[in-house]
Amino acid sequence: MTAELHRQTRTHLGRYLWATLLPIILFSISLAFPLYDQVRLSRLTRRELQGVATINRLYLCLTDLQKIRGLTQMALWGTEGVEKELVRIRQRFLDRFQDQNWQRQIRAFTMENEIRMLKSNAVHLFHVDPATTPFIDLFGEYSNLISDILRLMQLAADRSQLILDPELDTYYLIDILVKQIPYLAEAIGRLRGMGSGFLAKGSLSEQEAEQLQSFHSVIAARMETIRDEQVILAKVAPDLTRELELLPPQLDEIIATLCQQCRIMEGRQAGSRMVPRDFFLLATQAIGQLSPPYREAVFLLDSRLRQRQSRHIWKGSVIFLGSAIAILLMLYFNRSFYIRNLQLQKQLSELSITDPLTGLHNRRHLHAVFPTRLRHALRHGERLFLGFLDIDHFKRYNDIYGHTEGDRVLQQIASTMNRTLRRAEDYCFRIGGEEFCILFTEQDIKGAKAMADRLRRSLEQQRIPHEGNIPWGIVTMSLGLIEVPEEPDCDLAELMNRADQALYAAKNKGRNRYETG
Repeated sequence: MTAELHRQTRTHLGRYLWATLLPIILFSISLAFPLYDQVRLSRLTRRELQGVATINRLYLCLTDLQKIRGLTQMALWGTEGVEKELVRIRQRFLDRFQDQNWQRQIRAFTMENEIRMLKSNAVHLFHVDPATTPFIDLFGEYSNLISDILRLMQLAADRSQLILDPELDTYYLIDILVKQIPYLAEAIGRLRGMGSGFLAKGSLSEQEAEQLQSFHSVIAARMETIRDEQVILAKVAPDLTRELELLPPQLDEIIATLCQQCRIMEGRQAGSRMVPRDFFLLATQAIGQLSPPYREAVFLLDSRLRQRQSRHIWKGSVIFLGSAIAILLMLYFNRSFYIRNLQLQKQLSELSITDPLTGLHNRRHLHAVFPTRLRHALRHGERLFLGFLDIDHFKRYNDIYGHTEGDRVLQQIASTMNRTLRRAEDYCFRIGGEEFCILFTEQDIKGAKAMADRLRRSLEQQRIPHEGNIPWGIVTMSLGLIEVPEEPDCDLAELMNRADQALYAAKNKGRNRYETG
């Protein structure tokens, strides 16, 4: 019976593991996809944030080069105090390349070669003597270098996947930061250099007039595009329009004045011409008007991306914690059901091998436990004994005192047997009715007889009245005792028959005694 119980327990454990682990595995797999998606989106947003930081740094480099280009032009005009400012801005431009965070970012986007080439070309231009180089050539070199920065800004947007941003508000902010404002600033910068140069020269050719006209046409087109995107942002993100003004009103006035001067230079409008320095400073002021909205747009884009990243992290954390809690609850409840089931199974097993009236083991358990006890005794050199006992004249007791009292006597006898055979290797069984069986080990037959007599006397000493048990007048028992042969394959049925014969011998000799067989 014990082996059967162990087998059922192992089977039940296997079913429990399958019933627990399989749903957990399937549940984990189903949650892995949304969790992975949130992790992927969080990493994508983090890469976009790095891209914004890189583009902002490149824009600062662009504005530095524009200032260097303009100051170089002013130096050619003989403006005092320009050289010191020129040296300072050149050094600031070069120092930007030494920043450790920026170096990590350009490595992340594999832009090391492009940045190295940009710095090398800039250093070369810084060492060119403006006095020995025609300004138009020097201006073109600086403009080409600025165009390289604009391309690098686009490259950073591509490699950081900013151009794939899924939300409209951030998408248009990215377009404004990567394209519109930088290209507008450069268009104004080129208009500044060419226009002030033409004013200094005093005349311009037809080709130069067309070139000048193309510059302020580009400026007008860029400003119109920025206005359109401001309108779109007002629709998709109304809060942005309250915080961000991409084209300050002063910028419109300055650009209008610059365009008017261009038309005067082209001969399409009458009026007085500005001096080159005033035109230059006015255009520089226009470029300066773009810096505050650019910084504000960078701040807003960075904030939006960080909020998005926080949402992805929060959603991923909720999915992870929720799934962990769900799995723990599944484990807890499954374990509770498993333990409860084991307890019920154990209780059912106990009921199947236990006599409900006395609490002793039944005949079924005797057949289950006997082979194990026999092997144990043989292995340890012990002597195993089997005893059958019967209550003397128990039918008379029931007739005189009733079956309820008879059941109470059976329970008292069971209690007496449990007190007498206290060792873990001693077993007591109720075979049926008033018949009981004991299975125990002793050193020899003398010890076994002493155990049988001790059990008989324990019941006798309780002095339970029994008028039908003549001549004693109390409840007594008769017992048949045999020694189990030291044979691993001996037959229990035959042994029980021998013990039963010894019991009948004790009854035939007057009862309230034991006999060996």
